[in-house]
Amino acid sequence: MKHSALALCLSLTLTSLSAFATDSSAAPSLTTAQLQTIHWQPIAIGQTQEFDLTSAGQTATFTDASGKVLALQLPADHGALTIQVRSLIEGKQVFAPNVLVLDQQQRPAAFYPSNQFSYQPASLLTGDRLESTLKLSPAPGQKSIYLLVYTTPRDLQQQTVLQGASKAYAKATGNQPPDIPDPVAQHANSGQLSLKISAERTNDTISIGNNDTTAIATPLTANNTPAAAEKTATTAALLPATENYFNQQIRQALKAGDLSQALTLLQEAERLGSTSARTTFMDNVQPRH
Repeated sequence: MKHSALALCLSLTLTSLSAFATDSSAAPSLTTAQLQTIHWQPIAIGQTQEFDLTSAGQTATFTDASGKVLALQLPADHGALTIQVRSLIEGKQVFAPNVLVLDQQQRPAAFYPSNQFSYQPASLLTGDRLESTLKLSPAPGQKSIYLLVYTTPRDLQQQTVLQGASKAYAKATGNQPPDIPDPVAQHANSGQLSLKISAERTNDTISIGNNDTTAIATPLTANNTPAAAEKTATTAALLPATENYFNQQIRQALKAGDLSQALTLLQEAERLGSTSARTTFMDNVQPRH
């Protein structure tokens, strides 16, 4: 009965960058001895923190992991948590993250496999990356929850297809993309991670842990789909000053012959709600002869 009541209180809302939480039975099985060898790094809420797993990070101590792991201890008494996880693509390599969430008693409560981290092309301030957003709601009475970020041997056999500059240009100018191979990033056992953690009051979360020390939380799979979530999203129009800023920067980039920068600015402006950036781009782009 306790398990049924717990299951009924769990929920997950999907956004275009949100991960699907899977049944915790799909998560790696860690013994008490393995958990004791992990050093959990405390992390604050309300800021973005960068982690270089190439020069730092711990070595994996369990079978399902390969290479470096990132182990974080999060405060659980600040309400619901929104965690944006980014793995940056550098040198045509990327760390494909899997995230295991544990409750205060370090029992598996939610699991986000690497295939829930989607590729996002470079924007104005951020390069190409794998990205997802986790929404977690620690149960009352808990002081901490834990995040274990790692990659697997299966991940290392895969690649992420990137957006090529020539195809991005063709798409932006309304032309047929060239029939050429897309660039790829090989998955690696280390890399650059960025986590932004904030606290908020919302029901669109997964409950982590509970007051019963004998029960294990098992989140339900959401019924929502990314497409349905996308239909409900709205984008506010840019302020005139911001609109003018992007248009000016696009003109300057094209005048300098920096097509890649101009495309990045166009994509970022439209993501923020610009209605004139594409016209500015088309009016100022120089055709190739």
